[in-house]
Amino acid sequence: MKKPFKKIFFLALVLVAAAIGYGFYLFYKKPPDIRQESASYTFTADSIATVYNQNENEANKKFLNQVVAIKGIISKIIIDSSKSQATIILSTNDPLTGITCSFYDSEAGSLKHLKQGDEVVVKGVCTGKLMDIVLNRCSIQH
Repeated sequence: MKKPFKKIFFLALVLVAAAIGYGFYLFYKKPPDIRQESASYTFTADSIATVYNQNENEANKKFLNQVVAIKGIISKIIIDSSKSQATIILSTNDPLTGITCSFYDSEAGSLKHLKQGDEVVVKGVCTGKLMDIVLNRCSIQH
């Protein structure tokens, strides 16, 4: 009777150790670099704003956590050089909806040549709509 108990205990111990190891792996795993991935969807700023304004829940089902490329006109550039953070807001045909694009810290320097009114293509991960449609981990596409 002791032998099966030892085997079950040893098997349980191995499974717990494997689960802990997998947990550490997931905790320390870095998110993928979006700059190296291709966009699943390509839009103009106006078209994605229209899609979200028509049915936000359906748009979230389709685009949430997906890599998207959006072509639009810059309405505002915010660069915090002390933190190396950069954000661009793209305008849309809806005055109440914009597209907020937060960039990788290493991308902040490459945005200094841009100005309000420039047309750009931004690639990033869609994280839904608050007041604006939000893209994170963005980069400028050339």
